[in-house]
Amino acid sequence: MREGEERAAMVEDHALPLPSYLSYLLYQTEQHRRAMAADLLARHGLSFAKWVAMISLRRFGDLSMTRLAKLAATDRTTLTRSIDSLIVDGLVMRETSTADRRIVVIRLTEAGRALLATIRAEIRPLNHDICAHLTLDEQAVMTRALQKMLGGLIAEPDWKDDVLAFSAPAPVAPVAA
Repeated sequence: MREGEERAAMVEDHALPLPSYLSYLLYQTEQHRRAMAADLLARHGLSFAKWVAMISLRRFGDLSMTRLAKLAATDRTTLTRSIDSLIVDGLVMRETSTADRRIVVIRLTEAGRALLATIRAEIRPLNHDICAHLTLDEQAVMTRALQKMLGGLIAEPDWKDDVLAFSAPAPVAPVAA
């Protein structure tokens, strides 16, 4: 029996049911990844929560606090503290929406964009290292499986599509009259 087959047999015989063991492995993987990223982010004065808020703003553009909280999968209290701190640091700003003056949106500043560009150059090798033991095919299979899992957890179709794509929705084309 090859080493990989031995490991697979161990998983099948694991004391935990497979879904529980998978959840445990996902948790452990994310905790280790966060710890690695936290060290890098701390060198730039950011916490993980601040960074997630900033990358969400970079990816989706100006967002209300409610939408940002959902897309960043962060509770409102943590997000409010993070945004307040990022405002003090000059990395984001709070503004009235140009589309609806009743809505307040959060926007990245140029300083915030510049910091994210610096961090992106440093974090990409970390992400590569995290996936180094997987082939490209394994990464693709794992990505599809995680998209299915996450998609099953998000009830609202609009949020689901945005979160899974991690991109802003395509602009709606005007209807020809």
